[in-house]
Amino acid sequence: MFAHTTTLWFVACPDPAEQLRRGSVADPNQTDDLMRRAYVGDVPSATAVADLSMLPDAADDTLFAAHFGDVAVLAGRSLATVSPDELTEFVTALAPGWTVLLLSLNPETNTGVFARWENGRLQRAFAASPDTIHADHGVPFGFESPFWAGERPLQYLPGAEPDPLDLPFHPAELAEEANRQWLGFRFTPPPGDGDTEPARIPMYAYRILPADSSATPASQVRPDPAPVPTPAPAPVDEQPVNGTPQNGAPVDPETTTPLAVTSPPDTDRERVPRAPGPISRYFGFRGRL
Repeated sequence: MFAHTTTLWFVACPDPAEQLRRGSVADPNQTDDLMRRAYVGDVPSATAVADLSMLPDAADDTLFAAHFGDVAVLAGRSLATVSPDELTEFVTALAPGWTVLLLSLNPETNTGVFARWENGRLQRAFAASPDTIHADHGVPFGFESPFWAGERPLQYLPGAEPDPLDLPFHPAELAEEANRQWLGFRFTPPPGDGDTEPARIPMYAYRILPADSSATPASQVRPDPAPVPTPAPAPVDEQPVNGTPQNGAPVDPETTTPLAVTSPPDTDRERVPRAPGPISRYFGFRGRL
């Protein structure tokens, strides 16, 4: 099963895949600015430090964003579409002169969508489910050839009857291959050789609040603290018995003697150590990246 996700990437560098592979740090102030200009009239409020791997399991009303300087991203299910051309005015006004890349996957409707804008013009867009093409704009890229040639055939569940109207491939696979070619990763495992793990791409999570609300800036949210590991029980030969370890070393009874020891263990038996206890979309825009 492929991931339920939509991402919009804004690119002003020659090789965004390599930049993401090397590792990037999201600028909180630029990320806030991107969100404010994308959601004019509302108040984007940062809620958490996140990463891209969290996107498929996020709630419908959660948005993600990150600004890395010459690469930026908006993500969330509320951005999903099967008509990429409807986003042209929004994305090109938000980032004039930048390359814009769209990936949208929806397992509930079995659709895969990808699109690419160059200098404000929609260069290529494809959106489909296995039996219905919703959008097919522009000349296919070279990486699409094996899909259209039937070399990446649509897989059916056991006992399922193929529909004669089905495409020779799954549109979600083609959409993820576009994302992998352009950005160097895919959401659905297994990853390819050299692919960037989505968990290594940092982001901020946001909620969209009404216009009169107070916003929390991304610079004020902190990562969740790492869990503290539970210490393993001491080896059997170091377990204290009435304040004296089995190896005979002296101990401080105030700190190491068990709270309750009634008698030494039966040395004829093996002792077992005690374990320690949907937002509505708003496509407004203002300003530039």
